[in-house]
Amino acid sequence: MTQPSRRFEVKIPIPLNRLHTVQAWLNTHALGFEKRYSDRFVNSLYLDDAHLERYEENLSGISFRKKVRIRWYDDLADVNNAKLEFKHREAGKGYKVTFGLDFDFNKNKTQWPSILRDAYRSLPHRGQILWGNEQMPVLICRYQRQYFESICRRIRATFDQDMHVFDQRYHAKLNLHKQVSLGAYVLLELKTDEQYEADLAALIATCPLRPSRHSKYVNGIRMLTWY
Repeated sequence: MTQPSRRFEVKIPIPLNRLHTVQAWLNTHALGFEKRYSDRFVNSLYLDDAHLERYEENLSGISFRKKVRIRWYDDLADVNNAKLEFKHREAGKGYKVTFGLDFDFNKNKTQWPSILRDAYRSLPHRGQILWGNEQMPVLICRYQRQYFESICRRIRATFDQDMHVFDQRYHAKLNLHKQVSLGAYVLLELKTDEQYEADLAALIATCPLRPSRHSKYVNGIRMLTWY
C-alpha cells in the first residue's frame, strides 16, 4: 500500500480550437515546463455500488467524496501492474491510497465475477476492507496522456486526449469493443502538493482558460446514458 500525500488538482477542459493557445502558454511560461515522461495510454476501470453512490457524490460535488478504480497502462486487453486506487477528496484537497493486485482478463475468460473475485483475494486485508461495497464494474475509461513538469518540480501538468469509455454495466463479460467518446476536447490537469498551493494559484491566474469541475467517471456515465 502506498501512503497518501495530499495535493491540489485543477482541471481545465480545452476546446480543440484553443489547444494550441494553451500549449503555447504552458511551453513559454516562466516556470519552464518540460516533458517528464513518454506519452502513454491510461486505462481505468471505475467501480461503484448498486446505487451508484460514488457517482452521486461526484455529481453533487460534496466536500468529502471518493472514487474507486483499477488502473493500468498502455495495452487495454493485456493488463500489467494494475493498481487498485481509492481517490479521496476532502475540502479541495485530494489523496490516493493504492494497492497492487492481481487483475487479469485472460485467465478468467473475461467474466467479471471471476476477474473481480481473484482481484479481491489478491489484496492484503486492509485493501479488502477499504474496497467495501464498490463491487460493480461501471465503465472503463481510456485516453492518451502527455506528462510535463516545471523545472522547480513543484507543479505537474498532463494533457489527456482521445478519451473514450467502454460500458460495463449490465454485462457479465468484459466489453472492450463498443466504445463511446467523451467529446472533442483535451483535458489539462495541473497538480501540486499542498505546500505549493500558492504557486499553483499564481500559474492558474495566467492561464488563457478558466478551470472547471470535471470528472471522467461522471462524464462517462452521462455519455453512456445519452448514447
